[in-house]
Amino acid sequence: MCHQPNHDQMLAWQTAHLSDQAARRLPAARRADFQFALCSANGGFRVADTTRSVRDTLRLLMVGEKSGAWVSLILVANDAGKLEGDFTNPRTPKESALPADLSDAALAAEVRRLVTRIGEAGMFSGIVTVARDTHVIARATAGYANRGQKTPITGATQFTLGSMGKMFTAAAIGQLVDQGKMSFDDHIGKFFPDYPNAAVRDQATVGMLLSHTAGMGDFLGKRTPDMMTKGVARAAEFMPLYDQDAPAFPPGAQWQYSNAGLALAGAIVEQVSGQDYPGYLRAHIFAPAGMTNSDPNNRPHTSPTLVTPYTKFSPQGPSTDWHEALADVGSPAGGAISTADDLIRFASALRGGRLVRSRTFDELTKPRSATPTGDQYGYAMEISDVYGRTVVGHGGGFPGVSTHLYLVLGSPYTVVILANQDPPADGFVGRPTLALVAEKAKRSHAK
Repeated sequence: MCHQPNHDQMLAWQTAHLSDQAARRLPAARRADFQFALCSANGGFRVADTTRSVRDTLRLLMVGEKSGAWVSLILVANDAGKLEGDFTNPRTPKESALPADLSDAALAAEVRRLVTRIGEAGMFSGIVTVARDTHVIARATAGYANRGQKTPITGATQFTLGSMGKMFTAAAIGQLVDQGKMSFDDHIGKFFPDYPNAAVRDQATVGMLLSHTAGMGDFLGKRTPDMMTKGVARAAEFMPLYDQDAPAFPPGAQWQYSNAGLALAGAIVEQVSGQDYPGYLRAHIFAPAGMTNSDPNNRPHTSPTLVTPYTKFSPQGPSTDWHEALADVGSPAGGAISTADDLIRFASALRGGRLVRSRTFDELTKPRSATPTGDQYGYAMEISDVYGRTVVGHGGGFPGVSTHLYLVLGSPYTVVILANQDPPADGFVGRPTLALVAEKAKRSHAK
C-alpha cells in the first residue's frame, strides 16, 4: 500500500483497524493524511530490520526507497487486536550500512547526497553543518530561507532554535556555579522564599529544574497575546504563568519534560546575577563564544537573514499545505535565534572551557534520569549512545522549527541541523549525519 499510496485505501484500513480510544486521540482521517504524505515523500519503504516483535508490539527499522531516510515504525495493538498506536520517527542507520570511506571529503559528499535526496522529497528545508572544533568539514543545504523569494540558506542564516536554547540556560547556571554564587543542589526557596507552591519551593533543586525531574509542567500555551507580540524583558515575567502549579509528582521522583522548570531556572539566573536573562545571554554566553549573529529573541526579532518558518499545523489540525508559521518568542526554555556558524562556536566554547569549567561541563553532561525514548538526560542535555560513542546536545521543535545540536564526546566533532519546517525534519538528515560522524570518531579512536 505504501509503495503506491492510495489515500482512500489507507483511510479504509485505518477506519477498520483503529481502536476507539486511538481514534479519539487522532481520527483515522488524520492518520491517513499523515501516512499518505509520508509514503508519497519516501517513495515507499523497505524493511531493514525487525527490532522488536511480540504479541502486542511490532517495531520495524525501514529505509525510504526514494529519500533514503531511516525511520522506525512501531505498531501497538490492544487485547482485541485493534491498533492502539502507530508511530513513525527518524532513526539512526544500522552501523553495517555506513560507508567504508569516512574521510573528510567522503563524509562531505555523503552529507550533500543525503540532504539533497531528503530535501527533494520535501522532508527537509534548512542546513546541516559538521565541524571539527570550529573547522567546517561538511555542509549542505536544501530549500530556501524564504520560499517565495527563493532566499538561499547559508551558515549565517538565522533560525529560531526551539528548545535547543535550554542549553544556554544550563550554561548560564553553570557559570554562576563556577563563580561560587550558587549550587546545583540549592533549593528554589533559597532564591524565591515566597514562591507560591510549597512543594516546588522546599523540595525542588536547581539541578531538578535542569534535569526535568522537579515535577513541573509547561507554560508556553499560557503566554499572553502581549507577550507574543511585544515580548518580555525578564524571565521572571513568566513566573505567574506556572508558579502556583502543583508538581505532577514529588520533586526528584521521576522524569517529565518541563518548559516551566527551565523558565524558573532562567529566573534564578536573574536573581543571582542581578541581570535580566536576555542581557545575561548576550554578555556571558553569546559574546564570549563569538556568537555575533545570535539573539535571545525575547522581543519579536526581525532581520533580513532570519528564515521564514513553514508549517502544516493549524488550529483545526494537520494541514496538507505548507503555510507561514507564527513566530516564537524566546525564553529560558527555548526560542532564541542563532545560526549554524554561531552554534559551532558555542559548542567549541562550551566543551573547550571558555563558558564553563571542564568539571562543570562534565556535570551538565552526566546522566541524571532515563527518558521515555530510552536515552538519558543530564542538565538541559540529551544524552545518547551512537555506536558506542556518547553524544550530548539538545533538539528543538515548534511549528516551523526543527533543530538539533550534537556534540560527540571524546572527539572534536559537532553536528548542527537547523530546519525552517515542522519536526521531525531535523531528524531525517540529522540522524544519518550524526551516524557518519560518530562512526568517524569511533574509527579514529580505534587507530
